[in-house]
Amino acid sequence: MKAKVGLCLGVAALLVSAVLVSGGAGQQAAASGDKLGKPAASLQGLQWVKGGPIEIKKGTVYVVEFWATWCPPCLRSIPHLTELQRRFKDKGVTIIGISNETVDIVKPFVEAEKAGPMDYVVAADPQRQVGKGYMEAFGIGGIPHAFIVDKNGNLVWHGHPLDGMDEVLEQVVAGQFDYASYAKKKAAEEEEKARLVKLYGQYFAAARTGSDEAAEIGAQLVDGSDHTGMLNALAWNILTEVPEANRDLELAHKAAAKAVKLTEEKEPAILDTYALALYELGKKYVGRAVTYQKKAVTLADDGEMRQGMQKTLERYEAASVE
Repeated sequence: MKAKVGLCLGVAALLVSAVLVSGGAGQQAAASGDKLGKPAASLQGLQWVKGGPIEIKKGTVYVVEFWATWCPPCLRSIPHLTELQRRFKDKGVTIIGISNETVDIVKPFVEAEKAGPMDYVVAADPQRQVGKGYMEAFGIGGIPHAFIVDKNGNLVWHGHPLDGMDEVLEQVVAGQFDYASYAKKKAAEEEEKARLVKLYGQYFAAARTGSDEAAEIGAQLVDGSDHTGMLNALAWNILTEVPEANRDLELAHKAAAKAVKLTEEKEPAILDTYALALYELGKKYVGRAVTYQKKAVTLADDGEMRQGMQKTLERYEAASVE
């Protein structure tokens, strides 16, 4: 379950999953910046599930969002996108949700309103024809991910739909969004991600072989970054992927604790990782592991995630009374 959730977090595990798989993060950053402000790719080839067909035309602002029925964070963004479409209905905004699944999967999901009504256009892109001009062109591997096209038909922003998109959309509608400054900021962020990903890869290459370099690289990752997704992924993978004899439990605990503090104990997946770090430290810390795992269960708003976390909690509770 953990790995699947990570693939669709976007803001968190995207740092590690997408960039490590595709490589060349620095090149991706430059390519992403170059494409902002340029004409948006065509929507031809989509299979329309709800509303549509839609073509990119001047005078309308578009939000093109990529999602999937199996992705819990995507489902959490659906009510938000619905609210945005209603809010901007009379301001020339069209929201389009695109899944790379087949129509026979997407249509029943939309009709059943499993994540609430999708009061915006929905389409399927099983051949990923449209995805190539958006997700692939920008080197994006995680969902949900949204792109904003301005009234001139130019793609001016991309990011997680729950990560500041509202404010950007308001500025784009008002014709006040400075995409050039945004592109510069985005490029700087991507360069930092590239640096962290390189260190991340070096750390696990060293850790799996028991190299003494692992401790120094790990310290650079934890002390030199506030990227909660990376910190969480670092801790989780130390605790689950590194051979047991080579696991740096103290580093995993430090990374997880920092991520918990930065997210103000509000992110269930990060609390879940922190609880595991505490549990692995030994009997002395099991009580605290139970406390934080309970918080994770309480905050989890996805049924499958909550169920898995509840089972883990029961394991910790059993250990606490042994």
